[in-house]
Amino acid sequence: MVVWSNWAGNVTAHPISVVAPTSIEELRDIVIQAAKQGLSIRVAGTGHSFAPVCASDGVIIDLVNLAGIESIDPKSGDVTILSGTKIHAIGEPLFTAGRAFANQGDIDRQAIAGAVSTGTHGTGRRFGSFSNAVKAIEILTASGEIVTIDETSSEIERRAAALSLGMFGVVTKLRLSTVPAYKLREKTVPVSFDECMATYDQIERQNRNAEFWWVPPLDTCVLKTFTETQEEILIPDEIEHPPGTLARYLKDDKVDWSYRVYPSSRTFRFVECEHTIPIENGPAAVTAIREMMQTRHSDVKWAVEYRTLAAETHLLSPTQGEDSATISVHHAADAEWKPFMRDADALFRSFGGRPHWGKLHWMTRADVDALYADADAFRDLRSAFDPDGLFLNGHLREFFG
Repeated sequence: MVVWSNWAGNVTAHPISVVAPTSIEELRDIVIQAAKQGLSIRVAGTGHSFAPVCASDGVIIDLVNLAGIESIDPKSGDVTILSGTKIHAIGEPLFTAGRAFANQGDIDRQAIAGAVSTGTHGTGRRFGSFSNAVKAIEILTASGEIVTIDETSSEIERRAAALSLGMFGVVTKLRLSTVPAYKLREKTVPVSFDECMATYDQIERQNRNAEFWWVPPLDTCVLKTFTETQEEILIPDEIEHPPGTLARYLKDDKVDWSYRVYPSSRTFRFVECEHTIPIENGPAAVTAIREMMQTRHSDVKWAVEYRTLAAETHLLSPTQGEDSATISVHHAADAEWKPFMRDADALFRSFGGRPHWGKLHWMTRADVDALYADADAFRDLRSAFDPDGLFLNGHLREFFG
């Protein structure tokens, strides 16, 4: 029996096969054969989704062999990337060409197609998710046809395809926007929770990127800011400290090129629930999760992460067109995490939160309809691209079948 598991180990599946094609032709044959047999197909990159978006009892495709940068346009700076390319493998080639992503998150282990398709993001209300960087997306559909959605496509197709959770077909290639390469100074400072609440909005507006971590055992926040700089490179010694400690988040200043500053090491296995919340509700929501963790869930020592995100117009974007705060809670993957995560999910929803599609949530189809005005429009497009639901699994079929 084949067993597939995600990175955290909280999602397992028993597919008929896990395959890693080495060419588009081989990939096409796999898709066509699966379609003939009525087998569901899901694509799994590094399995860094905590929700079962990649699980399948049919065929799981690993695109690890379809990786690499195809080209970097010297005029526009747009980069064309094969979908299995890991984010950490993109920074150096981009830098060599004098380019960089405008923003990224603090984990760079994901495959680029997975990061795009789930709306992975960093922080800063001037910046959107990886989905917002999409200029063109190439998809191999259930019929074996390759379709490209780009600036010549309809607006609704563009708004649907960039953040589609892999439900239109297998993403084979992406063209993403970049910016000129830049250095960042990373600075972290400890502040009390009350001081953080009083000053964060101003600090966030004054810095290129800002976020904070609230550390429950100490009831203290660590504020992290990134500012662009021309200073000389400064790389301090770094040690990954355990969750729940101030030292994990409080670091010496660092100056380096952006792609080497954004990522942080993540060796402790965890699960995560994250919601995107209207930005005006963010402070109240993080205050409420703090109170809940200090009372009903005082055993949870992992920090709460607070970031901001620009408004996006993708049909399935959790921002739904408004600048937002994103709040993430974490717990050890081998802990009894479900009661805490379910309570956090419900709390965030009460503040207008929409869950990150790749993280823990307990939405129903009715919830999706209430939270996403264009849910039916997305379903119609999904059905047009994949009439037989080849690229759905049980989890996604509940919402979009």
